Amino acid sequence: MMTTIGHSQEWFTSLEIAKKLAKTQDKMLFVMWEDALGDYYPVTVNDENDSKIIVNLSKNEHLASMIWDYFVPVLILETDYEELSKNIKETRGTKYFDKLVDDSIKIMDINGNILNINTSIEYNYENITEYFNRYALNTSYIKQELENYFKDKNATTAFLLASKYQDFAIFVNRSVRLELLNLSDIYFNEAKKQLKESSFKNKMGFLQKIELLQIKEFLILEKPKKARRFLKKTESDSIDKINQPLYSLLNYITLKLLRDEDEADLWKSKISLVDLKKAQLIININKINIGKSN
Repeated sequence: MMTTIGHSQEWFTSLEIAKKLAKTQDKMLFVMWEDALGDYYPVTVNDENDSKIIVNLSKNEHLASMIWDYFVPVLILETDYEELSKNIKETRGTKYFDKLVDDSIKIMDINGNILNINTSIEYNYENITEYFNRYALNTSYIKQELENYFKDKNATTAFLLASKYQDFAIFVNRSVRLELLNLSDIYFNEAKKQLKESSFKNKMGFLQKIELLQIKEFLILEKPKKARRFLKKTESDSIDKINQPLYSLLNYITLKLLRDEDEADLWKSKISLVDLKKAQLIININKINIGKSN
């Protein structure tokens, strides 16, 4: 189940067991293909002067220990390739597939979904210091939703996990925000897929809520003008009753960010105190960029 790296540090070779430990420890997975790591895998780390130094990930015991501090490390066996890559290109796209099968480090959540799809080793060494800074996430904020989806994958658990990942993106470093939202979209897409086979009564309202929450992503990414364009395309009388609070919230946040105070106040009266607090969180992360082009 485990293999030795750096003479002393053991990495899991069972992805399923590693997932369970990551779930318990509220960590992400640090994943590599076994044959890719080998005896020599050069990466860079930043020294005390912030200069980059090349080290061998395969043999550096200090680095291996630090990886254990921040992640649960696991080596995927080449014999698992067919199972893990099956249908991925069709369901996730070429970019996701290429990241899964290449030799680079993959940061995954406990369900095996990749967070760092945009990083590669095509031109430069991977910087492990950056991995620690960006991806050493404490997932306790989404613990319950992760647990529920881990136990039972259905439209509701996928949707709730996607929504929680979206809220989680508000609190993390700005550099990883887009990647968390992309991960959220994986679960929204899973929810839509599961919905087709479910007995959910109001499927149209469910799908509309996902569409509205994906407009919310623009606000988290500091793009209120883009959110405004999408909201204008949505007729207010087409909003399902269950989605009216969310629709009001999105309009309020967007107008506040665009400094249209008078119109924003018209929506404010339709928003609960709890949602107003949520709105303020998104407004706060936008403050330094209000007025910039979107």
